Amino acid sequence: MSRNQKIIVSFIVLFIGILIFASEYFKSKKIEVYDYMNELYYNEIVDVAPIEELEFATSEENNGDVEVEDTKEEYLDSYSYIGYLNIPKINFKKGFTEISSKYNTVSRNIQILSTSDYPDKENGNVIIAAHSGNTSVSYFKDLYKLNKGDFVYIEYNNTLYTYKIVNIYTVNKTGKAEIKRHKDKSTLTLITCTKNDKTTQTIYISELINKE
Repeated sequence: MSRNQKIIVSFIVLFIGILIFASEYFKSKKIEVYDYMNELYYNEIVDVAPIEELEFATSEENNGDVEVEDTKEEYLDSYSYIGYLNIPKINFKKGFTEISSKYNTVSRNIQILSTSDYPDKENGNVIIAAHSGNTSVSYFKDLYKLNKGDFVYIEYNNTLYTYKIVNIYTVNKTGKAEIKRHKDKSTLTLITCTKNDKTTQTIYISELINKE
């Protein structure tokens, strides 16, 4: 092979290498752009006050001060509830009120956030928060036992909504929460403080699979 032929072959090899590198580069950029657009489409930011894990405190823990009493839920007749959240795996069933109700707070009940939809809204997102810990209002104390694939139910307006957990993740307690959900699907979002971690909250995303 002559010197000129070697030079030509070298340029061809170099050119092919550049094409392969450029192809991989643009492919990676395409994936980054796709992921970014995916985040924009599927994520939403909601206001959620940082939820704390409530625990009983003894007088000894308070250096001899008066013992901290458990927060008791005020009596709430069944007719005040507009629906029920049911999680058979952890033997949990609890009613929820209208968003505007005075009982719709984590200090008294499970709370439907002000940005939440009701279950009957097409492609809506039901967002419910509650305390964990070991007090009488720690309604989500066993939520940490749930896994992807577990079922959650809502009874609302004479309809049973069946949801399946598809994602579980934590967020920092900042007053804002990123809800990672498909906006073209009806979803249920449960929020509570992370077990054994005072700095984060755990979010459980479920998707509607049946209603009857």
